[in-house]
Amino acid sequence: MGDDHAGEPVEIRAGDLSDLTAVMTVMESAFPKTYGEGWNHHQCRSMLAMPSAKLLIASQGGVACGFAISRQAADEEELLMIAVSPDIQGKGIGYLLLEHVLQKARADNVVFVFLEMRADNPAEKLYKKFGFHQIGRRKAYYTGPDMEKFDAITYKTVLTI
Repeated sequence: MGDDHAGEPVEIRAGDLSDLTAVMTVMESAFPKTYGEGWNHHQCRSMLAMPSAKLLIASQGGVACGFAISRQAADEEELLMIAVSPDIQGKGIGYLLLEHVLQKARADNVVFVFLEMRADNPAEKLYKKFGFHQIGRRKAYYTGPDMEKFDAITYKTVLTI
């Protein structure tokens, strides 16, 4: 995406399966293959086809630059994936996406929101800003460079309606 759209406002909108190509473009650039965190086309299509799945698209200048995928069951929601194109990370787009996910969850009467991430993921700072706290750990869940092992951390936040 580069700086072609720098300075333009970021728009957040609901997405659907017609956004799959844009989601995959962001996913392939945002998730290094090293840890196996990103989904392939089939996995993403299958998740987005589920009735409980929710997709938000962040775009700037009409070009998708981020997304968030979650799913709801009763009064719980799981943030499955959130990503921003690497060339514009650190500009608040992830914050906007997460803020919208939580606003929509509140509107849908969600009380608890969960997520899981690799232990050394710098996004932890973002999640803590929104009240997420660690509730679990899966030892050596991810394998990184040189076969190094990383734990998966489960987080939870409670929404006030």
